[in-house]
Amino acid sequence: MERVKLCCWGENAGEVSLRPEGSRTTIRASMEDPGDGLYRAWLVGERGELALGVMEPVDGRLSACRRVYRRDVEGLGPLLRGEARCSFRFGGETPWRETGCPAAMFRTPFLRSRLGRFGRAWHRREGERLELALPLEAAGPFPLEALFCLGRLERVEGRECVVYAFQGEEPVGW
Repeated sequence: MERVKLCCWGENAGEVSLRPEGSRTTIRASMEDPGDGLYRAWLVGERGELALGVMEPVDGRLSACRRVYRRDVEGLGPLLRGEARCSFRFGGETPWRETGCPAAMFRTPFLRSRLGRFGRAWHRREGERLELALPLEAAGPFPLEALFCLGRLERVEGRECVVYAFQGEEPVGW
């Protein structure tokens, strides 16, 4: 049985287990239920993603289970992680979550290298869109200056920040 971590909001939240059964593989994703919305699970590999479905609440945990052809899992290439993505938030706008390593949220070298200098940032997901808030320092360079035209100034957790939106690894405008 193979296991990979399950990430939610950029943090390790649970695990995904894969059990081969002949020409099929049973995939199970599980994490503690944050109780704040509807989550969908994904299996992420170097060459793509596989939707595992809506995670169901059972005894304080969320889980999704899917049985797929082994070739579909192999088509993803080496497995990187599982992801739990919030599709719908109960009670409105998603709260900001702090991260000490925003570079770890991305795979592309461009974003990883430019975000590597930030030790503190905030993020949230609105459906499939990731919003990343980088602190704006008075004496420092503009955060992600190559993308400055896509940034929006906003106060986040009491700090003046530049907020960027991403669809997957691609920066998008507001």
